[in-house]
Amino acid sequence: MKTKKLFLILFMVSIAISFLYSCKCDECPEPDTQVSQYQLDKTIVQTNTTNVATGFQSVFSEMITDSTDRAVFSQTFVDAALFYDDNSGYFFIETLDNAWCVAHINHDLIGTSRINVQDLNGKYFIQDIVETVLYSGHGFVEYFRKNPSTGAVERKLSYVTNIPAAQWFIGTGFYGDPPVQYYDKQEADKILLRELVRTMAKGMGAIIKDIYNSDSSKAAFCRTFIDHIRFFDNGSGYFFINDFDGINIAHGADASHEGQNDYDLQDTQGNYIIRDMIDIAKNDGSNYYRYTWNNPSSGNDEEKIVFVMRIPDTDYFIAAGFYVNDVI
Repeated sequence: MKTKKLFLILFMVSIAISFLYSCKCDECPEPDTQVSQYQLDKTIVQTNTTNVATGFQSVFSEMITDSTDRAVFSQTFVDAALFYDDNSGYFFIETLDNAWCVAHINHDLIGTSRINVQDLNGKYFIQDIVETVLYSGHGFVEYFRKNPSTGAVERKLSYVTNIPAAQWFIGTGFYGDPPVQYYDKQEADKILLRELVRTMAKGMGAIIKDIYNSDSSKAAFCRTFIDHIRFFDNGSGYFFINDFDGINIAHGADASHEGQNDYDLQDTQGNYIIRDMIDIAKNDGSNYYRYTWNNPSSGNDEEKIVFVMRIPDTDYFIAAGFYVNDVI
């Protein structure tokens, strides 16, 4: 009798454990199909930093060689190119030689050496950043700093990379511990697109307003800045810029297209895609847009999602996108 009771108890316990385990697993995302908020934030800061560094490298190699002019360019971009909804995403630029601050949203730091700066736990995080860039070229560094958007001391994870033409490094990061939240890959890529396009639009808008404000210099700057930028794991991500008359100003994947009038360009479903993007830029300022286009990687007509945003103080919009089938 006791044996039967013991067996029954063990059987019921095993069922309960199995039930709890199955419920827990049903709530857990599959790693191949879901992206956590933490991983998405890492991807945002890494891709944003890499894109901006690539743009700076192109401009410093082809358009600006004077170090003072480079510093003015850098500060102009950094002041404007805030990202995340709370504007807690910002860039900092310093020299690899003793970490002299070149550009920062805190202007009091500009021109100071930060090589011996410690975080709130006594970590010489700037030294760690310099070593990461010098010996690895790029990477993540963790430290504790005051979040300018909340005033609280929080963990910060920054991604840093070099700008070889200037012997500088650039970085940005995110604060705190992101909520336990998961996205499917398409939704994660949409959020990534939004942050990347916002950053470029705001930073490039400030440069156009304050530095390159003639028609010829604006176009030259836009083309140079986005020319070598690629993102996503397969390198399919790029930016393109059109004016409100439909003229392509800059195209990151096809320079031969620059200068062409796209106003009457239609997708395979007959949609006037550039006209629609112009409407978004003029009326909404920014938004997502879907259309059908030939995917060069597959050779098929596929749905493409882009994020479109007006470049502030200009009659330009900038956009970037991905093919839906590439992220399924």
